[in-house]
Amino acid sequence: MVSSHADSHDLDKLNRWRQGLAEAGPSRFPVYAVFLVGLEDRGAHDVFREFRSSFEERDVPYENLVIFGQHGVSKTLQGLSTAFGTSQTDIPLLALFSNPNTREFHTLPLVEGNFSETGGGNLWRDVLSHIESASDAGVKTMGLESMTEITTRSLNEISLEAVLNSSSMRQP
Repeated sequence: MVSSHADSHDLDKLNRWRQGLAEAGPSRFPVYAVFLVGLEDRGAHDVFREFRSSFEERDVPYENLVIFGQHGVSKTLQGLSTAFGTSQTDIPLLALFSNPNTREFHTLPLVEGNFSETGGGNLWRDVLSHIESASDAGVKTMGLESMTEITTRSLNEISLEAVLNSSSMRQP
């Protein structure tokens, strides 16, 4: 049984994301963006909203942009963080995948707490601008390696899709 509102909310979102990825054909959009945030990370929530607005302007489907943790720490958030090779101290962060069948991905840290209080940061703006330019030009893959503040990582599983379908991501 699901133990909290955060667990229920994120599990529903995970199932919708998993289903969307399974039913979708090849994406015409160059990135799959996954936000891992905490309940109090208002700045990261605001960054997600900026991404969502941009993606919606480009008619990008749901499965290309998801957020976990905005209602609190959930088993799904913890499972994704572990699968991504990150810890609770790395959150909030943005993970960027070129496609659901890839093992390699990029992460960038996001601002903790309230965006207006911390002054934020501009790396996410640069990344979003890069994504928008690639999308508008019809580019199907991202080239984020040149951004030194971004960390390149590899999944322990074969692919993002394998992570989402693994037993560790299936909650009772």
